Amino acid sequence: MSDDRTARMDQPNWSRKETDPDEQKTVMADQENVTPPTLPMGDQGRRGWGESTGPGFVRSEPSHPITPPGQPPFGSQGPEGQTMIIKERPTPVFAWLVVVDGPDRNSIGTVHTLHPDPTSLGRVSGNHIVLNDETVSAQHARIRREVKEGQEPVFALFDMGSRNGIYAGPKDSYKDEENRVYRHELQDGDYLLMGETTLVFKKL
Repeated sequence: MSDDRTARMDQPNWSRKETDPDEQKTVMADQENVTPPTLPMGDQGRRGWGESTGPGFVRSEPSHPITPPGQPPFGSQGPEGQTMIIKERPTPVFAWLVVVDGPDRNSIGTVHTLHPDPTSLGRVSGNHIVLNDETVSAQHARIRREVKEGQEPVFALFDMGSRNGIYAGPKDSYKDEENRVYRHELQDGDYLLMGETTLVFKKL
């Protein structure tokens, strides 16, 4: 009997390895938990529309323009979207006080222009109109321009708590006691007595 000297080659093991169902579930679960990479907020702010933000992610431009909060949409304001209302300008009023008598002879004939802002009158510096008269209080009076709806602006005279008071009225009676005033709407041609100084109110 002859010897079989031919060596039998080992056949590879082609048998399929059985997959453990538990391991398969673990792999599927791991795939579901994968989160796509995201960019930091600073990088997102620096990228423009249409630039790539990572594998598989592209930023696209919105279909409608974004309106910043607090601003109306384009076209709702401006020359075409809004009508400008022009308010009626008040008629300018020119008024002044003229010194006509008083202990300071050098001040006679002095003209003091009145402005829309309140005008103070008194003996000491700091007043708009300074009267060199010892019988005039430090802050004797104030004149204020007042505007009433539908009426012409007026200049109102106020006594600021003066010691000797204010008298106002026509030339022939302004010194009378009944013409002492604490608030008086000045009329063109009114005479005013403050201490021993007399002034005339004029208005155009």
